Amino acid sequence: MELYYKDLISEEASLEDLVDNLMLVVQGAEEFAEAAGAGLAEEPKEELKTRLQQLKDGCRRIKQHAVASALATDKVMRQYPYSSLGFAFAAGLLAGLVVGRRR
Repeated sequence: MELYYKDLISEEASLEDLVDNLMLVVQGAEEFAEAAGAGLAEEPKEELKTRLQQLKDGCRRIKQHAVASALATDKVMRQYPYSSLGFAFAAGLLAGLVVGRRR
């Protein structure tokens, strides 16, 4: 038996949108660095370019990792729906007990 939940995650708050927005920030930073680096020597310009490329690569890795994790979680949830529900309930109960004791 498979369970399907429509609109479990809102369309506005998707992880892909977050990573896409982060890439836009990186692109803006790259444009800013190019504009601001016009008066810089060659060595600092190369360092800026290198660091921006590392940031872009990091964003791509985060996106790939997030998609792979979401697919793996979806597969497990569909394979073992009742066990997953029980595990989530137990984790919530444990978290509630921990938070309750702190107060």
